[in-house]
This record gives sequence, C-alpha cells and structure tokens, in this order.
Amino acid sequence: MNQADFRYHDVTGFPLVVARHRAGEPGFAARWIAEMERLAGNAAQFVMIVPDLDVEIAHDDRKAMVQWQTGNMARLRECCKGFIAVKPDPSGLARTQAQAEKMTRAFGLPFCAVATLAQAREKARQLLEPAG
Repeated sequence: MNQADFRYHDVTGFPLVVARHRAGEPGFAARWIAEMERLAGNAAQFVMIVPDLDVEIAHDDRKAMVQWQTGNMARLRECCKGFIAVKPDPSGLARTQAQAEKMTRAFGLPFCAVATLAQAREKARQLLEPAG
C-alpha cells in the first residue's frame, strides 16, 4: 500500500489501517469511497481502526459512505477482519461497545470498541491472527 494514494486512511502500518475522517471536508465521500475500493480490492486482509468516530461528517457524505459500506459488506467480510472504534470516554466506550455487539451480529463482521489506540492496535493484531 502506498500512503500517497490515501488521504482519509493511514496505511503506513498496513494491515492496520487507521481512518482519518477529521481531515474530511464536505464532499470528501467520493475520495473516501475510492480509497475503500482500493483497500477492498487488495488481496491482503486488514483491520480498520477508527479513532475519530464522532467527527462531524456532512449528511450527504455520511449517507454515501454508509451506502457504500452496506452495498459492499460481502466484500468487506472477505478482506476486512474487523472494525475497531477508539472511545477514551468511559460512558461513550460502554455505549459504543453495546452498539458494536449489535453490528457484529447484524453484519457478520467483528466490530469492537476500546479505550486507547494502543488497545486498538493489539485487538487488530488478534483479529489478524489465523483462526485455529
């Protein structure tokens, strides 16, 4: 993965991918989708870490991103070993963990929430370990 091809995802630690939604200005969804297509089209599996889950995203961008994720969930299950949200606030963490459990059941893809980026990286490594 070449970081120069990505603005909204940090792939320098690939297969750990860190979302960078804070950099998104209104209208960024098209570029975000292109980056997700690049990730989903790669043969190597990855884990997505989202440290900025609560960042404000324009309605049309959020809608396009959710539509892409929903429409590509089967592809994501093949290439993405999980999504990990980072929520330092204890009450926010508990809420996000409850939501993550529901999303895991609904989409058949691990969704997790942890308090720190270090915990997210450790969880990502666990998700990337071969089953067995």
